[in-house]
Amino acid sequence: MPTPSKGERSRVSTRVPKPVAEELERRRIAAGASSESQFLADLLAAWTGHKDLVVELDQEVLPLTA
Repeated sequence: MPTPSKGERSRVSTRVPKPVAEELERRRIAAGASSESQFLADLLAAWTGHKDLVVELDQEVLPLTA
């Protein structure tokens, strides 16, 4: 069964230090996100003020402090 469209998207690519990637993966699993890509897309959407574009993450529990 095809996946519904998530709308127009742009690719963003970066390399992060291994400890950062490992922590992101732990947090993705804890949050129940289906993929690293969707987890990061949701985090970035919330962080940039586009909470309406968050697909999977509970918007009430995102810790976005530096």
